[in-house]
Amino acid sequence: MGKILVVGVGPGGEEYITPAARRAIARASAFAGGETALRFAPRSRPRMVIRRDLEEVVEFIKRHSDKDVAVLTSGDATLFSILGFLRRRFPEEMLEVVPGISSVQLCFARIKEPWNGAKVVSLHGREDALEGLHGEEKVVVMCDGKNPPHKVARRLLARLGNRRCAVCENLTLPGERVVVATLEDIAGESFSGNSIMVVWK
Repeated sequence: MGKILVVGVGPGGEEYITPAARRAIARASAFAGGETALRFAPRSRPRMVIRRDLEEVVEFIKRHSDKDVAVLTSGDATLFSILGFLRRRFPEEMLEVVPGISSVQLCFARIKEPWNGAKVVSLHGREDALEGLHGEEKVVVMCDGKNPPHKVARRLLARLGNRRCAVCENLTLPGERVVVATLEDIAGESFSGNSIMVVWK
């Protein structure tokens, strides 16, 4: 029986995948992950693209469980990833977790701000994630295609007022853009869903 390696491959750029993640990938015999994450996996080994049906991931892992299977996650494997689901479906002793550099970490590095004390929410499949915000000093929002920064900014304006805001779009990828402005400014712009927002007083 092999291990399930839950590997964070960083925000996308080659320079931000850790040596530990590369070693785990070299060790694995099969891979599951998003399309972007899977580009770090050898094409000669079995692979599956993770879509909405996570039960397909479970079946893929079981089919290849005689050897190590790597589940590649964008960013850090412990932050809004598939790890929680895998913990519910497999014994803990089968799991090994290799952390990675998250897009949240990198966003704060780009804007030169500490992120201690920040509340982090993800809108990836979580439409109601903003409902739990109640005036926190610093908020991080992980956006998606349905909830790009300009749409999120309009919702946050009503909830938090016109605060300072930074958007980090396509971090480490071609077309990376970092904009520091206010929620009102961001609401009038246009961004892709592959973005992190930081909102603070």
